[in-house]
Amino acid sequence: MAAVTRTEWQALASLLALVAIFAWFQMRMMDGWTIVDQPAAKLFGIYIVVIAFSAFAEILIASLGAAIDGKRVVKDERDLAIDARANQNERIFIIVAVNVLIWQALMEEVFAGHALPKIDLTSLPELFFFLFAILFGGEIVKRLSTLWLYRLQSALSDA
Repeated sequence: MAAVTRTEWQALASLLALVAIFAWFQMRMMDGWTIVDQPAAKLFGIYIVVIAFSAFAEILIASLGAAIDGKRVVKDERDLAIDARANQNERIFIIVAVNVLIWQALMEEVFAGHALPKIDLTSLPELFFFLFAILFGGEIVKRLSTLWLYRLQSALSDA
């Protein structure tokens, strides 16, 4: 098994940070499995804190990586190809997730009165939660894809 590269280390650290930030976000938005009704001002505050935490975490991870290596990351063709594929996986996830929300909203009206779980997209807290969860999900898919593609390349080069 090949050693973990700095890019892999940063992707793993970023994944862990995103999961922790999403857990914080979820604690602020939910009570059990129910999204708590909150005013727009409070949602805006949560939004700002999540963005700040995310930016701070990414800056910290990049700084730690540079301090450990003492140099910049130079990306070769393999790194660029992995980045492109991970970005593509993120886009696919976001497109599918947004389409699921659209489908859900349309089916709520088409099959009014059904007993299936409902997502009330007319409720600002629910809309905010699901859209933000999709963004988090996309970023998590990107980091997982990056890690998986680097491990795959590493396994292929070791064989």
